Amino acid sequence: MSRSSSPLSIEYVLLGLLEQEPVHGYDLHKRLNSLEPVGLVWRIKQSQLYAIMDRLEVEDLVVSTIIPGESHPNRKQYSLTKAGRKEFEAWRGSPVEHGREIRMEFLAKVYFTLRKNAETTLTLIDAQRAACTTWIDNLERTLSETPESQLYKRIVFQYRLAQMNAIIEWLDVVKKEVG
Repeated sequence: MSRSSSPLSIEYVLLGLLEQEPVHGYDLHKRLNSLEPVGLVWRIKQSQLYAIMDRLEVEDLVVSTIIPGESHPNRKQYSLTKAGRKEFEAWRGSPVEHGREIRMEFLAKVYFTLRKNAETTLTLIDAQRAACTTWIDNLERTLSETPESQLYKRIVFQYRLAQMNAIIEWLDVVKKEVG
């Protein structure tokens, strides 16, 4: 990414919710918390959402427009900029970099790739599987180089290996579901 600091995962989720159409801040908050698949993983307060949206606007990933209200106060409507769309698409299509990011970030990416099409989701799953395989290779090498006298360290590496193998099994199941 060309930016000096990447958005957090929740920021990408918000960009993804803006991908299809411009949305008012209040409605964006409702969508985030009511979309069952995403709402199960992500929850933020409305005040946090507005702070994030302000930051995304400063970073030129979203733009806001004031919509005058007749029976309600003026509201800000947010939409993606070209840079925001490009940033979101790059995030959506790339595997996570750490196993601990599977539970939240990868699941969010799956949600948004499924909204696009199954092929995009399958490509993401394949990329994530390849990343996990590399992690497993590195963990196996590290475990084999760790002396038996360092029992706790070996136990930690064995745990991580089991976790990565379980993730690969799960990715295979998800791929069958999607494909």
